[in-house]
Amino acid sequence: MKKTLLMAGLMIMTRFLAASADVDPNFYVYLCFGQSNMEGNATPEAQDKAGVDDRFQMLACVDFQNPARKMGEWYTATPPIVRQGTGLGMADYFGRTMVANLPQDVKVGVVDVAIGGTRIEGFMQEEVASYVAGEADWFKNIMAAYDNDPYKRLVDMAKIAQKKGVIKGILLHQGESNNTQQDWPQKVKKIYDRLIADLGLNAADIPLFVGETVSRAAGGACWGHNAVIARVPEVIPNSYVISSADCPQKGDGLHFTAEGYRMMGARYAQKALKLMGIDADIPEPTPAPGLKPDRKFKSLQEIGNTAFAIVNEAEGKALFGSDNQNLDCQDYETAFNDGNSGYLFKMEESEVSGCYLLRLYTPDGAPYSIWGNPGYLNSQPVSTGWCSFILGLDNRNGQDMANGAVWEICYADGKGFSLKNVGTGLYLKDASPARYDEPTYFTFCTLSETATGINTISYVPSVSSDAIYDLNGRRLNVSTLRPGIYIKNRKKIVVK
Repeated sequence: MKKTLLMAGLMIMTRFLAASADVDPNFYVYLCFGQSNMEGNATPEAQDKAGVDDRFQMLACVDFQNPARKMGEWYTATPPIVRQGTGLGMADYFGRTMVANLPQDVKVGVVDVAIGGTRIEGFMQEEVASYVAGEADWFKNIMAAYDNDPYKRLVDMAKIAQKKGVIKGILLHQGESNNTQQDWPQKVKKIYDRLIADLGLNAADIPLFVGETVSRAAGGACWGHNAVIARVPEVIPNSYVISSADCPQKGDGLHFTAEGYRMMGARYAQKALKLMGIDADIPEPTPAPGLKPDRKFKSLQEIGNTAFAIVNEAEGKALFGSDNQNLDCQDYETAFNDGNSGYLFKMEESEVSGCYLLRLYTPDGAPYSIWGNPGYLNSQPVSTGWCSFILGLDNRNGQDMANGAVWEICYADGKGFSLKNVGTGLYLKDASPARYDEPTYFTFCTLSETATGINTISYVPSVSSDAIYDLNGRRLNVSTLRPGIYIKNRKKIVVK
């Protein structure tokens, strides 16, 4: 009997040692969860798609078709990290910044489960079923990818990650759907405590990093929730708030731009590195050169056959064809992206006297076509409530109603061009159908690359002499300046 027990004990010990041998102590794993900003809501740009260090890994938490990824397996963390169809998010530049500042023999992996629009209750097992039952079909479809239990999927994937690496921390970005709810920190604590228990972790070793929503100064729609986020360290001692100050947003008040995600990701990493004793002075990423309005037209005759962008300069937005054939209206960085169907238009004569068709052109200058049919700017009927979108033209001069793709275009001196849809008889303002009684005035213009640096100062806000700005005109905190070139009193200064 003793011999049998001894043999059984040796077998168990052997298996334990074999499993432990596969765990790399230099593979740092971070769990990530939240809603759309953690999921990734910005279209990745060229700089985001290339050059990802293979020391930065992602564990696929669902199956992907494009790129082909299998749930439960590790891949180099090229976006999208969360699911097929998601974009650039918090984890992308968290991981990139981490590996850039850690020794070469250290890898970083992220396990990222995030659902756009979810409340914190989506990660609470006792509430998720009743919560999801009352939500829209699109939300249910996303939750179904996680078997309607995102928390369980996060734990299951974390256990797979523990076979290869060591969990070092947790990243959270959520709150917009629980805006200003005072019990939110307690709910976050409940999820955190459960993760610690279910994964056999020690809370003292596992910091929680919680990111702020878009700030009030940046036009955040849920900025009031940041005061609630600030209270998380009161209930979770080993937790840290990541500031969103100065991080740009897309214009909806909820989601960051690609630049904003780069900045936030670097800030998450900076705090994580600080806790390791690495006082990394991380320069915040700057946007890649982008397209901005250049030559502005003042008549239809001046435009002729020139391809032009349709820009709402007052709001800093532009119309464009998104990748799913819809019309969209977003900030310049989002609109003038080569991943979109197109963002330039040309006028063509229509069958309605004095009115025009607006043909979309792809980023490489080719006429946009759908299933072999020309793609035109087309408004749906006002009653549908759907967005205007880019579709082929039929014999009614509109895809969804007669003359839905025909536009009366007028220029008002000092204001810009208005777009009145012949089908609805109303004006276009944004990506919704042409349904407005009063015109919105757009700038029709060509585009040019923004400069990556400056030789002269063309404009600096008129402010007190103590104010310091970066080369993009953003006011900075003097106490946190890093070495570099800045603007003060309309002159360049060098901080060493």
